This record gives sequence, structure tokens and C-alpha cells, in this order.
Amino acid sequence: MKRKFFLSILTYFLFSIVNGQEEEKNVFTKVEIEAHTSHKAWAEHVRKSGQLPDSILKAIPPGTYTVNVRFIVDKHGYIGQVKAKNDPGYGLAKRAERIVLTYNGKWQPATQCGRNVNAYKEQHITFIIPSSSQPNL
Repeated sequence: MKRKFFLSILTYFLFSIVNGQEEEKNVFTKVEIEAHTSHKAWAEHVRKSGQLPDSILKAIPPGTYTVNVRFIVDKHGYIGQVKAKNDPGYGLAKRAERIVLTYNGKWQPATQCGRNVNAYKEQHITFIIPSSSQPNL
């Protein structure tokens, strides 16, 4: 009788540990509080990093090009799995991914039920190619 009781408690304990580890791997799409960073620092980083060299500006027709970049902000505030969801061409998707990857600011992780969690985040990077001079971001 004691052995069965001990085995059932041990099984429950091990099951709880395994479920807790699986929970850590989850990536949430809906959270109570979204992952975020300083809006001002982010805008400044995008503006500076999004400057295109003249050689690229000459090769891209004038217009507005938006790249949607999806990435994960983990429960410690680090980003990973950066991937452009669309590619308008001219290397802009890779450039937008690089803009997200090179951001030095700190991300605040998303929270779910009062705990920091891994969560998807999507940022839109817009390149405006004017007909004559430097792009505006």
C-alpha cells in the first residue's frame, strides 16, 4: 500500500516536472501584456539603420516598400527567430531582418498570468524611396 502511494506521488511529481518544462518552450501569440521596447529608441534605430546607400537607391524604383518582420521576444527580453514575412525585392527583406537583429535596446518580455513568457512580435519596417534624394523612414 505504501509502495503504491509512493509510486503515485512520484509519478505525479515527474509528470508535473515534464509539463513545466514543456510550458517553457511555448511561444504565445496572444498575451496579457505585449513585448515592447522604448518607442523613441526603436524609431531612432530604424531611421539610422534603414539608410540605404546611393548605389541601392539608384537600383530601386521610387515608391513605398513595407516589410513585415516577425520574431520572438523570449522571457528574458532577447530576440530570436527573426524572419521577414514578405519580400518586396531589392534585398529589403534581408535589410529589415538585419535592422531588427542589430537593435541594441532592451525588450521587455510579454507577460501571461503574471509571468514573463516567450511571445511572437511583429514589426513593420517601411522604406520610402523618393524619386530623387535620400529615403525617409
